[in-house]
Amino acid sequence: MIFIDSNILAYAFYENENIKRCQELIKTGGITDTINLIEAYNIIESEVNEEYAIKSITSLLKSNLVIVEVNINYVFEALKRRSKYRKLKFLDLVHYVTALLHECDEIASFDRDFDGLELKRIN
Repeated sequence: MIFIDSNILAYAFYENENIKRCQELIKTGGITDTINLIEAYNIIESEVNEEYAIKSITSLLKSNLVIVEVNINYVFEALKRRSKYRKLKFLDLVHYVTALLHECDEIASFDRDFDGLELKRIN
């Protein structure tokens, strides 16, 4: 299973060199979390506009992606692993822990901070 990061989600919705690849990844399916939806919304809103961001995130909610709600347990698991994953920003660590807990074997992201970890980064 592939965990899909916010930049992949966002790039699928506005003109850029990666739009087709990102759209294909989403169509293939995978897992993301609610925080990534929020981050993707913010990116799309800043690149296009609010109305388009709302429509984009709504379409993700209706897609075949598994969307995990981040709760206190995910935050706690990230805190427990903080010393091992110092190179990740805490928010990225929450995403990474979510992927680990859901037994993902890859993470789709343009963020190179995910390189060299247990999960293979694809972009």
